[in-house]
Amino acid sequence: MNRRLIAIGLRRARLIEHAAREREDLAQSLQSWAKPLGVIDRCVGAVRYLIARPPLLAGAVLVFTLLHPRSASKWARRAWAIWRGYRWLTQKAAV
Repeated sequence: MNRRLIAIGLRRARLIEHAAREREDLAQSLQSWAKPLGVIDRCVGAVRYLIARPPLLAGAVLVFTLLHPRSASKWARRAWAIWRGYRWLTQKAAV
């Protein structure tokens, strides 16, 4: 019985060591993703900030429209097309 417990303890120690090595390898491989994910995280934060403040977003759109009417028109058409595509996809997915 004692040998069996020793064998189980040794196997457990090897597994713990193996898991620690795998965690270190994973951390090293994900290190290259830290900067791109940080940028995405900041962008998501900025979008959440703007969504929480609709008057600020409306003011920014108004200023952009007044300064660049042609660009605003192009972006409005693109946004409308994206919205229609989204609605079409959600309706097709619901069926």
